[in-house]
Amino acid sequence: MKRNMLVIGCANMDVLLNVPFAPNEGRVAVSREKYSFTPGGNGAYTAVAAARSEAEVVLCARVGDDEQGARLLRYLKDENVNTGYIAIDPVNQTGLEVYLLEQYGLGGKVIYKGASSKLNCANLEAALGCAPDLIVTDLNTDPEVLSAAASACRAREIPFVLDATGAYENVRLSGLRGDNIMIVGDKEFEILTGVKADSTENYLRGCIALCDRMPLRFVVLKLGRKGAYIYDGKYCELLMAPSLQTVDITAEHQTFVGAFCADFLRNYDVRSAAEYALSASVISASRVGGFASIPNSAEIGDLLDT
Repeated sequence: MKRNMLVIGCANMDVLLNVPFAPNEGRVAVSREKYSFTPGGNGAYTAVAAARSEAEVVLCARVGDDEQGARLLRYLKDENVNTGYIAIDPVNQTGLEVYLLEQYGLGGKVIYKGASSKLNCANLEAALGCAPDLIVTDLNTDPEVLSAAASACRAREIPFVLDATGAYENVRLSGLRGDNIMIVGDKEFEILTGVKADSTENYLRGCIALCDRMPLRFVVLKLGRKGAYIYDGKYCELLMAPSLQTVDITAEHQTFVGAFCADFLRNYDVRSAAEYALSASVISASRVGGFASIPNSAEIGDLLDT
């Protein structure tokens, strides 16, 4: 029987606009190409990445009672994500992110959080009815919901995986007690610890500092093309990432998080899960797009076998 994971996070629609330049100071940029809508949001990316790695995934999120919300639900269902605990907000519209794409990359972004920002403890309490074996969320989550999720994991004696996306300098972590795993990128690592992730000595210094801020069983420091550094309070190891050309990192981080959780639930081995997630994330970064870039378990397995 497959174990069940609960993802808490945002699900929104992305609007992609190709522009000659990102306007500022009252300037107008005219897009002469077709715009497109595509599902997005950190929670949705993480859930889909885990589902494509054959995990049983429930998403706790909030969307508007509108056309975009309905499109999101249809897409997630098609990806085998359980949408039964996604709340429909009767007042606030589905979240929207508008990307201004210049010739050589992202020129700017406009975010409307909408229904996503209204996710609350009642929504979480309902989602806990799925009896999860692991909960994963990030630091963009409302602090009360974050604390309630950590408490639920502690009460149920299940792992709590915290993605440090959304980190800010004075974020309160000490109250998040339990069997915790933190996945942290190099930028968030520096924000949370004041230590640059630029050497193995600093990796260790920063991981120790994180463990001082929050009770952690494991720290997984994600280093992009350099790999991942894992630390358990006593031992540490630097894992190398497979070598593929980086094209687009839109969903790369959330692919790592989702794939990590899916593999961890299979065997509760952090090293194995980190290796699996590294392969998943470099495949994602080698492709264009968000959801379109996320690999399935067969593709990840093929890269691991090379």
